[in-house]
This record gives sequence, structure tokens and C-alpha cells, in this order.
Amino acid sequence: MIPLEHDREFYFQLLSFDEVAVNQLKPQNKSQNFLLGAFEEINNLIRGFSENDLQELLKSIESLSILEFVEEGESDAIRIFQTVNDRGKELSRMEKMKSLLFYFSDKYLDRRYDVQINKGFADIFGWYDEIKMIGEKYAINTISSDKFTEDDLFRHHHICFSQHNYDPTADEVLNNIKMCLHTLRLQKNNKDEIDKVEIDKYLSRYFNSLVGYIKAFHDVICRVKTDSAYYKLFSIQGLAVTLYPVITQLERKQFLSQLLPKRKISVLRMLEIIDLRLFKVRNYAGKKHAAEFAFCLNNEDLSRTEIEEHLTRLNSCEISNNRFKESLMNLDFHTQTGLLRTLFIDYCERLQQRQYTLDELKDIMGKNPTIEHILSQSPMFKPSALGFKHDQDFEAHVNLLGNLTLLEKKLNSSAQNGALSAKAAIYSASGFTMTTAIGTALTSKPDFQKSDLMLRGRELALEFTKWWPE
Repeated sequence: MIPLEHDREFYFQLLSFDEVAVNQLKPQNKSQNFLLGAFEEINNLIRGFSENDLQELLKSIESLSILEFVEEGESDAIRIFQTVNDRGKELSRMEKMKSLLFYFSDKYLDRRYDVQINKGFADIFGWYDEIKMIGEKYAINTISSDKFTEDDLFRHHHICFSQHNYDPTADEVLNNIKMCLHTLRLQKNNKDEIDKVEIDKYLSRYFNSLVGYIKAFHDVICRVKTDSAYYKLFSIQGLAVTLYPVITQLERKQFLSQLLPKRKISVLRMLEIIDLRLFKVRNYAGKKHAAEFAFCLNNEDLSRTEIEEHLTRLNSCEISNNRFKESLMNLDFHTQTGLLRTLFIDYCERLQQRQYTLDELKDIMGKNPTIEHILSQSPMFKPSALGFKHDQDFEAHVNLLGNLTLLEKKLNSSAQNGALSAKAAIYSASGFTMTTAIGTALTSKPDFQKSDLMLRGRELALEFTKWWPE
């Protein structure tokens, strides 16, 4: 049995039993990881075997029955596999789509697209594996989840391709494409024959659109490894999944790095602003507006001016600058660690008047920066002594913006519920500029009243509104 061409060379290098070569192998996708894992498991298992044990193992292997199906066409092989595999692991909707396209290519188009479909889906599954590997390595919250599968890419693409549903399930996507192809099959030309031209057009358009979409999303995610802006957006801020189709179509049209004519910022930066304002602070669902924009990008040739108009409408939807500022001042940030890390890391860059390099950002996230409460959540003081009306008044303010800063996990463990005088030295040891500034202020004035908390919150909210504008 020989693996597909993407993994073939890796497979034969494993079977070379050259220990030095095997130790130097670097898996490039999930299937190669599985191959290496299986090789190591078997190798470790038989390492302590005696000669007799090995002979018994070989006899057991030789006694196995192997059922072989030989098919010349990839599409026939897939259909047989689906039948035989019926009681095994269920095929993904992406795999079923591959089979569906093969079926129409074979039955109505003289196998015209068989080679393209085979190669295209091999690429798709390879890109998906790499997307997952990057997501797990760089802690991209959605992609690293076990729930994120190739069928999610399948769904996200369909949002751009069809307007039948702005949040379809994978089954709905499969059924929609199947219905469209079957409808075309029923159409007749002037000779009362099946109109193969329309089937050809639709199949080709869908297939090329799907492959192009997943390649573009793969290219976007790959930049997380090398570009600090993409690392910030995906690994720190955590771009909303609703915007995945939008950012992917903007990548396909090569707009992400371009400057918007009026705002003079990049399209990527504008997406970063929209995500933070609407999806993080406003908690806006936005699926309908994002889907309509993604569909428009996929089906129309938009200019930069038109792109800016679409993005501006999306950005101003539901939240003005004043409302954004008020939301920041009054938001309970108890469960908003990702949002605060984004705001605070960005703020530290502006305070030190330089941006962090990609390596510095990775180092920061590697130290697991935590959200520190200046006035501790479990206070060792009487809240009324600091200007709070009562305990409930303190509890209503403890998770507000003005009482929070960024602190390395190791230092946060030292700070815990300590007094402000003790926290001053800990803050001064932080690598975050905004936190060292608090330490310096507390050294000269070890006091932080409710009024100080409110004033700091207003100042930060105003600063963030300027940097994340409407």
C-alpha cells in the first residue's frame, strides 16, 4: 500500500530504516505526523522482541486477509471506499463533496474534471492540515479547537459562493450544491438532451471557487508565522470567525495590504478595528452583514473606494465612537482576557513609541500575560476607606477598565491580594510599560481611590477610542 504523492517520499524515508535520516524528518502535515507516530510506536514495540517473537509477528501479519479493489478511476475508487467504509468513521462533508463532483464529471462530462478534482482536493486536505498545525502551535483559539474541521472551511466558502444561507451547516451546503447540480441535470437543450454545458459551467465555477478560497485562507493563516500584524490579529486578538470569509475574499482579491483611500490605513488594519469594536466590545453577531460583504467580494470586482465604503458601513453599524467609549468605561472585563491583552499590548507599544517585533510578541504570549487588578478582587481593606459606598459598590467597579493592567503570570502570582505599597515594586519589575508606570506612580503615592479608578478608566477609554476609531 502506497500513500498519496504528498506523503509518499516521507513514507519511503521512514521505511529506509536509516536512523539518522528518520530522526531528521520533519512532518509537514497531519498525515505525516500520523505516519511518524505509527512508525515510532511499532519500532518501540518490537525493539525488545526476541528472534522468535519477530518470527511470530511476521507469521501473524502473513495470515491477515486483505481485500483488494482495483479501479482505474479515482471517482470509482472513492465510491467503493464510501460503500465499504459505511460502518466505519463517517466521511466529512468535504469528502462527500469530492465524490459528488466526481460523479457529475464522470457521468455527464466524460471525466473531464477527474484529474483536477483529485489534485484540488489533495491540496485542500493538505492546506487544512497545515492550517490546523499552525492554529495549534500559535494558539489561534478557534482553529486550535477540536471542533474546527475541514467542514468549517467548506461552510465558510459557501457563504461567499451562495446567498441561500448566511450561516449554513455542512449538510446544508452539500445538499444545496447537490440540488443545483441535479436541477441542471434535468434541464434540456434544443435536442431534448441534458444540457451538459450548464453542468460544466456550474461544476467548474464551484470547484475553482472552493479551491481558491481554501488556498487563500491557508495563505492568510501561514502569515501568522512570519508577520506580527497577522500574529496579533489571530493569536492575540482572536479574529471573529464571522469575519473569516471576509478576510479570505480580501486576500483572494489582494486587498489586505492596500491602503484605504480616505483613512490611509491598510485593509487589514481596518478589519482589526472592526473586529475589536463590533465583535469584541459590542458583542455584535454580524453574520448577515459579513456574509453579504463576503458574497459581494466573491462575485463583483470592487474598487478600493467601494471596499472602504463597505468596511466603513460595517464598522459604524451598531456602535458610534461615543458608544464605544462608554462601553469600554462600563464593560465588566471579568471574562475578556483576550480583548484586554489586545488593548493593553497595543497601548504599551504606543507608550514606548515602537511596535513589538514578532519574536517579542511570541515571547510575551509565551509568558502568559494575565490581567492584574490594581485594587485586589479579594481586598484586604475596607472599600469605604477608598471612596466606595459599600461592598457592592466596590464589586461593581473591580472589573472595570480603570482597575486593570497587564502583568506577567509569574509576577501576578506574587502580587495576588497584596497591598498597593507591596505591589509597587512588583509592577516596576514588569516588562509592560503601562504597568511599570503604575508602579512608579504608586511608589510616590501609594494610594488608589475610586475616583482614581474612574479617572484612569476614562483616560484609557478615550485613548483606545482614538486608536480604534469609528
